[in-house]
Amino acid sequence: MKKRFFGNRQKKRSEEPRAAQGEAFEDESRQDGAEPSDGRKGERQSIRTRLTRFFSTKPQKEKVLRHEDFDAAGDVYYAEVSAKYKVAQRILCVLLIVFLLGSFVIHYRDITYGNLFYFVKDFGNAVDLANSGYQSLSYDVHAGQHFTMYRGGIAAVSPSGVLIFTASGRKTLKSTSTFVSPYAVSSDKHLLVYDMAGNTFAVYNSFSKVHTETLEAPVTAATLSPSGTFAVITRTAAYRSMIYVYNDSFGQIGKIGKEQYALALDIDEKGERMAVLYYDVGDGTGRTIVRMYNIAPEKRNQKANEELNRVIYETVIASQFPLGCAFAEDGWLTVVTDGGIHAFQKDGYEAGSDPYSGELSALCATEEGCAVAVRTGALNDQNRILVYGPDGRRLYDGTVSVSVEEMYVRNGYVILKTDQGVTRLDTETGREESYDTHSGKLLVYDEHTAIVCADSKAVYVNFTKE
Repeated sequence: MKKRFFGNRQKKRSEEPRAAQGEAFEDESRQDGAEPSDGRKGERQSIRTRLTRFFSTKPQKEKVLRHEDFDAAGDVYYAEVSAKYKVAQRILCVLLIVFLLGSFVIHYRDITYGNLFYFVKDFGNAVDLANSGYQSLSYDVHAGQHFTMYRGGIAAVSPSGVLIFTASGRKTLKSTSTFVSPYAVSSDKHLLVYDMAGNTFAVYNSFSKVHTETLEAPVTAATLSPSGTFAVITRTAAYRSMIYVYNDSFGQIGKIGKEQYALALDIDEKGERMAVLYYDVGDGTGRTIVRMYNIAPEKRNQKANEELNRVIYETVIASQFPLGCAFAEDGWLTVVTDGGIHAFQKDGYEAGSDPYSGELSALCATEEGCAVAVRTGALNDQNRILVYGPDGRRLYDGTVSVSVEEMYVRNGYVILKTDQGVTRLDTETGREESYDTHSGKLLVYDEHTAIVCADSKAVYVNFTKE
């Protein structure tokens, strides 16, 4: 009996600590807000505790201090720094994983074999762009050739085909075509070639044709945005001008039909706003109509035949003929007419204008500003050069004693193609630098490098780097 009583007593004693531990665990769970009867809440509490410890510096610091070669008395500061770096590393890893998953979810439709193939092949073009600097480039002679810059290299289009060269002179594309009178515009993403005597246009990347389309009438003008959005001007039986707008996947997102003649257009770098210059006759005189459209898709599955007649603002410039327009990086719009320069803010307010008179020999409108060459001599041997910033402010006003054929504005310089060669003018100091070259189309790589494309050869002109 004593032995049994002693055993029961031992059993009670052994159960007392367990009961105490259970009560303590129950109290601790209640303090943390978790009911012991709810297993899911306890599991959530456990996950929350693990996450807290995972991103806490205290466990990392204790782990460092437990190292046998660590002097806990003198190196506590370094233990704290090490723990912070460890936690920062974990946070960055988690953010990287979240970013990759988010990018995959948002752009999963674009992850295709074709895009991966383009991505791998495009590495060579990026290297060529970094190592640009060839002195001359030869190509076949074709009648009616047109040249444009494309990703630091040259694109040559002719009735027989399309040639694309990288910045190092390597040929990446030779494609046949059926264009009669081709013209090309480009952006950092694509090259758009349209036939001014036909109804077809095509879009190319560095090494293949990616889209082609045939319209009712010839394309008279086109523009490409850095975002990939592009638009073409044509006409239909119902309208004197019809503008078709496309997204970066070459799908038509809408159209704009008007009775006025659309002569020039540009799209901002985000592909959300499009400026169109119209010309018509009002009150017995010709006038320029500047119309700004919102072309951002309002819904995901917007139909191609929908009218994009969402006008942000409209301005009329009386008694002037439209010649060109360009968006600046800050959203300002610069408009060039035969009578002056006009600068508009994003809300349509005309922040500046500068009139001029005379016959224009050349003009340009880019995101960096615009410039015009006004003929002052009877034989086109005297030209007044006017250069403006994106805000319409005049940067340069000078005279050159040569015939001006083409001009470009780049980073505070204006580069002229004249009857004698190529000239660069510094808009701040007025310094001139000229080189004799053969006749041809002027292309500008940057403010220090120009390219003159003749019928069979393109030659680089390198200006002095100040």
